[in-house]
Amino acid sequence: MTLIGLGVFAASLLIANVRLSAPAENVETSYFEGRWAFAEETCQQPTNWTLLAGGNFISEDLTGTWQWDGEQLTLSLIDLAVDEETGEAGGRFQMEGPVSLSMPDQFTFTIEPDSYVMKRCGQ
Repeated sequence: MTLIGLGVFAASLLIANVRLSAPAENVETSYFEGRWAFAEETCQQPTNWTLLAGGNFISEDLTGTWQWDGEQLTLSLIDLAVDEETGEAGGRFQMEGPVSLSMPDQFTFTIEPDSYVMKRCGQ
């Protein structure tokens, strides 16, 4: 293999291992419908997020609504879990932030200063 051929081969390996991330500006609301898990979790865990058509959100200890406005994903949630230390019921909260797509069935939801990588679970 020539030096040029080796360089092209190495460059193609580097490109193949790079995950491209793109803003989700042209994504339809229906993209988010379905069941999602955090990238480091399995799809069998009850903490997975289910985003239903029409804007309802369900998880093991969370319920509420979700909305995609073409730039930001907004979750308006109620925490159903009881605090183990205080015994108090969870409260209402909102999470909102931009989304970027890294793969067809994976997105990153950024809520400063954190980012959550979500993967689609089978239907």
